[in-house]
Amino acid sequence: RILKAEGPERIAPEWWHIAARPGRVRDYYLVEDAHGARYWLYREGRYGESEAGADAPPAWYLHGLAA
Repeated sequence: RILKAEGPERIAPEWWHIAARPGRVRDYYLVEDAHGARYWLYREGRYGESEAGADAPPAWYLHGLAA
């Protein structure tokens, strides 16, 4: 159960590299659960965004544990 959350903090590919190497945007979140553990999560991609011509839903990842 999540009690607190901060974010998103968006990290996007450099605009001058997008044509050569398109990448998906990442939104980072810092969340804290009911036990006080803190996690650094990110969502890669936006809802409604298409990748390589096909609709790909965003994917969520655990980036690490926060101190």
